[in-house]
Amino acid sequence: MAKKKYDILSKLKKIRKNKLVSNLGTLNKEQRKLERINSELKDMLDDSKFEIGKTITSGAVRQVSTFRKNLQDKIQVSENREVHLKKEIDTYLNEISKVNKQQEKIEEKKKENLAILEQNKEIRNSIIPRVKNL
Repeated sequence: MAKKKYDILSKLKKIRKNKLVSNLGTLNKEQRKLERINSELKDMLDDSKFEIGKTITSGAVRQVSTFRKNLQDKIQVSENREVHLKKEIDTYLNEISKVNKQQEKIEEKKKENLAILEQNKEIRNSIIPRVKNL
């Protein structure tokens, strides 16, 4: 009975760990994508600087400044999302380590139960022949 209980617990922890690892992989992909997007937005922001000595109309200045402001807003949003993803990734890593520790404890309990069962078998086997010899 106890062996089955620990086997079921072990399988549940393994399933939980697989889900966490899968979700962690998805978060890592999203983080890499955000880093790439952020660098591209920064490059676009650098490319949209006003050129010194060039005559620009007020409409062009307004258009470029609006474009730059939108880029800065998008950069800020992507940086905030990156910070949030890092926190979420840390949370998943902590959860995975907890599940690993729980799996280790379950394996220890399984080994302890097996050892106890073996001792009980040995005791029974040693008692039964003595009774038969009488």
